[in-house]
Amino acid sequence: MNREDKERVIGKVVAINSDRFTVELLSGIDNFNISGFDDIHYFAQLNSYVVLPYQNYFIVSEVSGVREKELNVPFSNPKEQILSKITTGKYLEILPIGTLKPLDENPNYYKFDFGVSVYPALYTDVLYIKEKELDAIFNVEEQIEIVCEKPYEHKEKCDCEKRRYKTLSIGTSTIFPDYEVKIDIDKFFAGHSAVLGNTGSGKSCTISSILQSIFKLSNHSAVGSTFIVFDVNGEYKQAFSEISENTDIEVKNFCIGSTEKDVQEFELPHWFLTIDEWALLLQATEKTQLPILRNALGLAAIFNSENDVKELKNHILATCISEILRDETSSPSKKDRITSILQKFNTEEINLSKEFSFVDDDGKTHKKIQIDRGYVLDINVRNCLTVHYGEIKGINQLISYLEQKNADGTSVFIIDNFQMPSYEKYQKFNFNIIEDALDLALLYEEAHGNRHIRDYCSSLITRVKSIKDRNDFNFLKKDDGNISDYKNKLIGLNEVKSQKFKTSQITIIDISAVEDEIVEVISCVISRIIYESVKEIIPRNSYPVNLILEEAHRYISHNPMGTFLKANKIFDSIAKEGRKFGLLLLVSSQRPSELSKTVLSQCSNFIVHRIQNPEDLSHIRQITPHISETILRRMPSIPTQHALIFGHSVNLPTTFKVHEAKPLPKSDNNRISENWFRQKGFSLSKNAEIIKDEEE
Repeated sequence: MNREDKERVIGKVVAINSDRFTVELLSGIDNFNISGFDDIHYFAQLNSYVVLPYQNYFIVSEVSGVREKELNVPFSNPKEQILSKITTGKYLEILPIGTLKPLDENPNYYKFDFGVSVYPALYTDVLYIKEKELDAIFNVEEQIEIVCEKPYEHKEKCDCEKRRYKTLSIGTSTIFPDYEVKIDIDKFFAGHSAVLGNTGSGKSCTISSILQSIFKLSNHSAVGSTFIVFDVNGEYKQAFSEISENTDIEVKNFCIGSTEKDVQEFELPHWFLTIDEWALLLQATEKTQLPILRNALGLAAIFNSENDVKELKNHILATCISEILRDETSSPSKKDRITSILQKFNTEEINLSKEFSFVDDDGKTHKKIQIDRGYVLDINVRNCLTVHYGEIKGINQLISYLEQKNADGTSVFIIDNFQMPSYEKYQKFNFNIIEDALDLALLYEEAHGNRHIRDYCSSLITRVKSIKDRNDFNFLKKDDGNISDYKNKLIGLNEVKSQKFKTSQITIIDISAVEDEIVEVISCVISRIIYESVKEIIPRNSYPVNLILEEAHRYISHNPMGTFLKANKIFDSIAKEGRKFGLLLLVSSQRPSELSKTVLSQCSNFIVHRIQNPEDLSHIRQITPHISETILRRMPSIPTQHALIFGHSVNLPTTFKVHEAKPLPKSDNNRISENWFRQKGFSLSKNAEIIKDEEE
């Protein structure tokens, strides 16, 4: 220890535990400050730092408590007690958090490493911290790499130099206001992160501030970045409204039912959905309704297919119509059901206009059907369904046609050992056909002896009808489109002659106008499509996409009793495997205890605003085992616009004041006093005058 270090000794270590040390301050230090070479240093502030020399480096410790030695002499009055405390012993409780080691190339500068593997000896000196040591802890130097955009063409210095930023300032330290808190860009945005806190604590402002800081960096913004925001509260359009003005950054806004000129209508064609996502949309139970739904979607796809699937179609139609003709419902009901099916599903061989001949038991061929005396009709499917005096006149003829045999004894239409076609995503079909396809799937199941299946699927039928009639599901009801173009638009690419070009950096999907059930479906489907997109990009992990999940507890649940969790598993898959392909999550939530434990446990960085709920605090403790009780105790008292950050992207857990977002997201608190105390008869319009009663 050199002479300068000896001059800044403030005390000695007098007690050593596994997680904390006790320091007894030197006598004569009355006000917890000491005059150094450069300034007066106050060292007893909670959450400030001291250093302990150990061999050729320092152990950095955080002050977690300040106390004094108890007096053994009784006090005669309060005044004497106050005066006597000047001479009492004073102690600091400190927590070891990391080490400072001098750089080999320059011993006057240090490198900070989080974590301590060694402990000091008893009576080790404790020093107040110096500015250059704080510089190392907070990494105040702006790390920029200057690169040439065309290194193979330009061998010498050129004018196309570009900056690559390594760190990003997100706020200022609450303990050391002169120090900016910086995150390592690679470690923060190349891993999953979480922004947590009570409502109104500043989560959306923090996210907006960080993204605004990225895109306002000088000398080339992050034009290669891709952020996709699930905006469930309609906050972020305002926050990013000015980014495109003076930068190369483009923001795309999508909204359901939007009428604004600068906002595109959000669409998600129904044929993009997988079977699990359909189950989530229709809330289909796994054991009974899901198999029927799968068959219905398979039927909808094949009846809408341009490929030659005539044999499959004929088999299904023949089987279902034969079943209807033999059931116990009334003849008019049978006619209506068969007519309805054939108006929507038909083939060249089985349709309402199809004419055929009938061979009776005596081997005679007939081309007419007798309806009444003197009243005959040509034999076709429609005429066979004629109801006369409560009876279908051509029922035998129609059954005979549908169940006719070939010369070798095989059925013409009905296929032995038939396998229902499976549904695959990205098979186009008309949305309005789903209800009829579901009815056809139920008929087919009934034709095979399951008489109660329609009762079991009554809620599924009701749900399909409801979605078909509801306007808030119109974004799903699109039959055309191209999945490749849709994927490119989502992740900000434009494909021209097999070449893909970057077009946008921020995509905001405003889903604030819809209910939670729709939010859940949209978030699951879009996340899966994005995941598929980044997997297809070659070389792998060369196109990072950051997915920002606002109010994530609304659609990423950890509820083990949930019925429709398969579609939600996409977030668990992204959390576990997405990093390898360049799809990263930034999860924002006010209820971390309701989030998927898998997703939260895979986050490597946390920005925590005020959290007061004991259940949420306990949950954070469980999924982040490295967090200390001292850090946990700070969370309920963090003020608005302040947060605690810890994880791989920062050197040590730090409480900081977040840089103000300009412009702010649309998430202001209600100004109750302004909105309550107003004149009677006020107008809600900003520019309108107070409307007075005409009688006055």
